[in-house]
Amino acid sequence: MKGSRTFRVAWLFLLSLLLAGPLLPSGQAHAATPACMAEQNWISSPAPPSEIPEGSNADFCDFYQFAWQWFFQLVSPSQSDPSLRNFQVNSNYPVLQATGTNSCDPAKQAEVMFVRREKSPAADTPFTLPDRTGQAGGGDTIFDQAGNVVFYEIRFSQSLCNVPQIQSALNFPAGTTELKTAWRIITQAEQPSYFWIEADVDGVPGTELLGLVGFHMAIATALHPEFIWATFEHRSNVPECSNPGTAPPSGWSFTSATCAVDNPPSTCNINKAAPSPNLTGTPSEICRVYHDGTDPSDHEAADNIADIDSLNSQLQGFLTALPGDSPMAVWQNYMNVGALWENDVTQPSSTFSNQRGSMRLANSVMETTFQYVDPTQSFISNCFGCHNFNGSGKSNTIPWASLSHIFDDVMKGQCSSPSDVQAGPIFNNTQAAEVCPKVCNSQGGWNGNWKTTEPGTMSVCGCCGG
Repeated sequence: MKGSRTFRVAWLFLLSLLLAGPLLPSGQAHAATPACMAEQNWISSPAPPSEIPEGSNADFCDFYQFAWQWFFQLVSPSQSDPSLRNFQVNSNYPVLQATGTNSCDPAKQAEVMFVRREKSPAADTPFTLPDRTGQAGGGDTIFDQAGNVVFYEIRFSQSLCNVPQIQSALNFPAGTTELKTAWRIITQAEQPSYFWIEADVDGVPGTELLGLVGFHMAIATALHPEFIWATFEHRSNVPECSNPGTAPPSGWSFTSATCAVDNPPSTCNINKAAPSPNLTGTPSEICRVYHDGTDPSDHEAADNIADIDSLNSQLQGFLTALPGDSPMAVWQNYMNVGALWENDVTQPSSTFSNQRGSMRLANSVMETTFQYVDPTQSFISNCFGCHNFNGSGKSNTIPWASLSHIFDDVMKGQCSSPSDVQAGPIFNNTQAAEVCPKVCNSQGGWNGNWKTTEPGTMSVCGCCGG
């Protein structure tokens, strides 16, 4: 019996090795293959997919692979001008200009970075901040640990300039892309670990280094007209609230050592922000509320987190292995925080149970005060809370549709000579949304206004002008 037992133990040990896979030279088994695989050629030769299978034909991994591949496409050097990355080429991705300015006018795209300043010739005139220092949803301003304000830039795909054509359809055309980036002033010592640009942001002769700290990306496809929303951050931005971990060697950019702890003092005012007219201010204290934008109770939370973390880890490995002079090597310092999309695109996105992916998605440096996503509230402060998709059969492109605020601003910027055009009788907003885009199709698009001039007989639509 003793010999039989020895044989059984040896056989079980051998079976465990076979199941674990072939041995490495050191005698250790290979690690299990990740369920969600990355590929090195996404970095070296990005060719992102134009679509994701719908419904049960796609899993979470498909969406995160899509997000990363498009990220690498956008941040790769431009073939037309290697000094710029693809997302910085104004002819493809114009910068959203100040309200009332035609952002589609090539003459308005002279500056690569939207850091404009208004200054009177008088030397003692106070500095006026550009309107791109406020976050979405209320204009809150944040400051890094050096006390410098964070700047924001918004870009969009050139196709959004076709206002009449887009308004005539219920959804935005496949490939429509919207981008928002966040930047902070960095030192020369920090420069190697950031994607950086130079810009004059203080009016003093000379330029400042701006390092990229956040990158929002929303892309529509034919099967996902609700847009696939994804966001990326610099790894040194902030710790996680519930698991701060070890700070980077130079410290967190938006969190002090005192406040980067499990139970920070109340004086830290964690994740608090308010609008400010200043270039400098009290450093903000920020932490990331949800790891990968996910609560354990969310739909398929474990799978969502596993896919995000796996791709982040694999791609950081690929990027770290690149030569130091590779223009893509810097992206090893960035990570995907998550992505959000719909399960059933025939239904509106306002139903939390119809959302998929990182259902509590928020960027810590772009949506600092909107990170506390609570599905029990009437307003759910993730992407779809502000960018609501109306589902099939309803317009998502008319001025009050709310899916794309950028498109609304593009349209308003093109309304240089608005005029009222007769449209026959219109009795309510629903009918106006059907009639006015057609009436204004050859008149520069509809600005969202209409009124009745003769009750029951005639109404006019507000067109942007031919």
